[in-house]
Amino acid sequence: PPRPPLDTLSHLLQELQMTRTWDPLQHPQWLAFEVEGRLKIRPAQHKVAQHLIDNPGAILQLNMGEGKTRVIMPMLILHWADGTRVVRLHILTPLLHEAFTFLHQTL
Repeated sequence: PPRPPLDTLSHLLQELQMTRTWDPLQHPQWLAFEVEGRLKIRPAQHKVAQHLIDNPGAILQLNMGEGKTRVIMPMLILHWADGTRVVRLHILTPLLHEAFTFLHQTL
């Protein structure tokens, strides 16, 4: 059988070697999110989420494909929706349907 491209193998190896940079005991809801979503929160995604948690009102610009809607936003929602607060999202109209559908199915 044909061999996969080297960059695919390199990417797979990188994904398999990735280690968790956050404590599941501090964020058990994130662990459940990972399991239910069949994903792994990447160190860069944790770093962004932690920065936004530690600096309320902070603004960050991220590139497309870095997990803003599907990973980081749910992490923040799960962190702040602790039963004592109501979380309110402001989403651009063109993204509203996709974001609502994903969040409704996921959270």
